[in-house]
Amino acid sequence: MTCHNCRIDAPKHGKHRNGLQRYRCSQCGKTFTEPHAEAFHMEMHLEEPQGLLAIQLLCEGTSVRTCERIVGLHRNTILELLLIAARRSEALLAERIHSLRVENVQCDEIWGYVFKKQSHRHGAEENFWQMGDAWCFVGIERTSKLVLAHHLGKRTVSSAMQFMRKLAAATDPNHRYQLTSDGLKAYNYAVGMVLGDRVDYAQLIKIYAYNTPEDARRYSPPEVVEAIPTPIYGDPDEKQICTSHIERQNLTMRMSIRRLTRLTNAFSKKWDNLRAALALHFAYYNFCRKHITLRGATPAMAAGITDHVWSIQELISGNMTA
Repeated sequence: MTCHNCRIDAPKHGKHRNGLQRYRCSQCGKTFTEPHAEAFHMEMHLEEPQGLLAIQLLCEGTSVRTCERIVGLHRNTILELLLIAARRSEALLAERIHSLRVENVQCDEIWGYVFKKQSHRHGAEENFWQMGDAWCFVGIERTSKLVLAHHLGKRTVSSAMQFMRKLAAATDPNHRYQLTSDGLKAYNYAVGMVLGDRVDYAQLIKIYAYNTPEDARRYSPPEVVEAIPTPIYGDPDEKQICTSHIERQNLTMRMSIRRLTRLTNAFSKKWDNLRAALALHFAYYNFCRKHITLRGATPAMAAGITDHVWSIQELISGNMTA
C-alpha cells in the first residue's frame, strides 16, 4: 500500500475488524486499509434473507425507500442489489426464452420517463437522450402469457428494430405465427425488415375521441370510438387481430413496477435503473408469478420452459439448468 501523502510504501499494521489488511505509513503515521471488495460484498448481501426480501419487495411494486424501511438495508445497497439481480435476469431470459414455437404474439409499448418528462427538458438537457421519455416495447404470447422480448428505448424506428431483433431471437425461425401491434408506424418498417417472411402481421388501429384539448393531456384513457383491424403483411386471421392481452400486461407493469406508477415521485432518476427494474420484473413475471388464467401456473410453465414455480432465490442464483 502506498501512502497517499508521502508516496512511500507503508508496512503492514494489523487487520481491520472486517478482516482486511491495514497499513501504516512510517513517515506521517497515517493508517490505510486495503480496498473493499464491493462487488463480492453485494453478492453476499444478495444471498442473505434481507437481500432476497428486498428483491421480492421490488418485484411486488414496492418503492426503494419503502423497501429500505422494511428490510433495513440502505437504499444505495438495494439499488446495487437491483442491478446485480437484473444482470442475472437478463442472462436468464436470453438463455431460456430462445427459438420458442409460438402461434399468436401481441406487441405494444408503454410510456415512462427518466429524471424528468420530455417536455420539461430545457437548454443542454435536450442533448441527453437518457433523460425524458422512455418507452418499453413488450411482446407477449397470447396463450401462455409469456413475455417473449422487451426493449427500453425511444419511440423510434431504431428502437422498434432492436425490439424486433430480440423478438426474432426469442421465436422459432422455422415456424410462422401471427403478430399484432398497435398503429405505431415504426412497426411497419421494423417488422418488414426483421420478421417480414416469418409472420402474418396486422395492426389494430384505434380511433380516440378528444372532445376538448384537455382530453389529450389527461391521464385517464380517452374514449375509443373505433378499432380498425388492418392486415399489413402475409395473411393474418382477422378474428385474431387483438391487443387486449398486451394492454392488460401494461396494467400489470404499472402495478408491479413502482417506477412506472403515475403521479408519484418514484420515477427513475437513471436510465440503467429503469432498465434493471424492467428486466427483473419480466424474469419474475415469467418464472415466479402465478397467473390466475393459467390455473396457478407461471407463463414459463405454460410455455413448457420449466416444470415448477421458481423462487426468488432460484431466479437470481444464476442457475440456468433449474
